[in-house]
Order: sequence, then C-alpha cells, then structure tokens
Amino acid sequence: MRGATLGVIVACLIVGRAAAAESAAEAIRAFGLTGTWSVDCKRDPYQACENNRCGARLTYIASSSGAPTTRNVIGTFTPGQVRTFISAIYSATRIADDKIKIVSVQDPPPSTTLIWWRQPGEVWEIVLLKVGDKYRTFSAHRDDWKKIEVDEGFEVRPPPPPPTQMYVDLPTKWLRGKNETPLFERCSD
Repeated sequence: MRGATLGVIVACLIVGRAAAAESAAEAIRAFGLTGTWSVDCKRDPYQACENNRCGARLTYIASSSGAPTTRNVIGTFTPGQVRTFISAIYSATRIADDKIKIVSVQDPPPSTTLIWWRQPGEVWEIVLLKVGDKYRTFSAHRDDWKKIEVDEGFEVRPPPPPPTQMYVDLPTKWLRGKNETPLFERCSD
C-alpha cells in the first residue's frame, strides 16, 4: 500500500511539472519580448538606407492561438520598399532570469544569395540576454552549428573569400569578431 501511494505521489509530481511548463508564447510574454524592437527606433525601415545603415524592426508576436512568430522588417535603398522575414517560433524556454532560448524556422520566401545567411526552412537556435529593459543576442546558430551568427555575445562571420571567387559552398571556418552584439530597445511603433 505504501509503495502504491508513493507511486501515485511521484506520478502526480511528474504530471504537475509537465503541466507547469510554459508554452513558447507564455515564455516570450513572461520574458517581456512581445512587441516591436530595434537597434535604433529612430531609423524608419520605410525610409531609404543611408550610408549603408538601414532601419529595421523586429516584432515578437505571441497570440493566444497558434505558434508565436517574429516579423523582421528591414529597409532597402529604395524608399518605401522593405524586406520582410517571418519566422515561426517552435519553442521558447527561459534558461535563466536574464536569458531565453528560442528555436525558430524562417518561413519562405524570401531567400538570399549569400549562402551563410539564414535560408527558408533552416532551424535556428537563438539565445537572448536581457540587459535592463533592453536585450541583445547572446548566441545564434543553425541547429547543426554549420552556420553561426553570434557566439557568446559577439558577432561571427565567415572569413572573406579569395578575391577571384564568391562562396559557393558553405564556409567551414567562422571568425568571431571583436564587437559585441548591439542592444535592442522597445519601439513605440
């Protein structure tokens, strides 16, 4: 009898723990990510880029129904034209009070000709670090680690290709830069 009671208690604890796990939308809301963010909210993505600097907005959407998404709007050199990238968030887990891990897939289209950039259908793991009321990307890589954008808070890029060719195949070597990733601030738009 005592063993059966202990088994029931353990089963209840396991079920309770599973029920208490946050959904991706709940984790995003609890972390304070819902809404629109930018490295520079003053720079409008619908205005033409100037001096190779474009406006951009990243919006986290965590509705009560359906999977959460991100909508990334980036300006171009043509006024009024933007590039929009939508990603479905498959999971979001708070891994510390100041960190959240997000697993997402960019929905097609668009694609880019730069092979080391994110492509539609790729699974990416991103860890965001909260810094006061802002956040920055702490890590970002494809799930197989064959593409890396950010490592331990620093930007990562492939080395320049030889002068006579562009990358056709995915680079096998990645270089961590000296610049920390920028802080994102909440925008009012």
